[in-house]
Amino acid sequence: DVQDKLDETMEHTINNDAMTMVVALSYSSRWEITKAVRDIVNEATDKCVTGQIDKSVVEKMITEETISKHLETSFMPDPDLLIRTGGELRISNYMLWQIAYSELYFCDTYWPDFGENDLQEAILSYQSRQRRFGKTEEQVESDK
Repeated sequence: DVQDKLDETMEHTINNDAMTMVVALSYSSRWEITKAVRDIVNEATDKCVTGQIDKSVVEKMITEETISKHLETSFMPDPDLLIRTGGELRISNYMLWQIAYSELYFCDTYWPDFGENDLQEAILSYQSRQRRFGKTEEQVESDK
């Protein structure tokens, strides 16, 4: 039933391009980051003539950009807003790398009951915030 509903939703929204919504099922951020690091180390080893890991090669390869490119979510932008439903005040191993500068919204409504009004409340909350991307309010103001 869930797969059918997801297929229906994807078909219904196939031409939409203003927003990206990601529903991650059986997803683990720790698994994703671990896999990305393994892939990067394998690539670094392949670039070494001796087959041994060369520290200078690894240091050049392991950058934020490289890690981002090796994540399963590399095809999409980092989220601006993460909505956590169900009254939990935790991230639960979800997109740990990608939400570094996301705005977080927590609500008591459980996901199956999360509707249009809940989404509007989340968006209104998001719109009232100042996006700072790790800076203080004073730093943002001085950059203007």
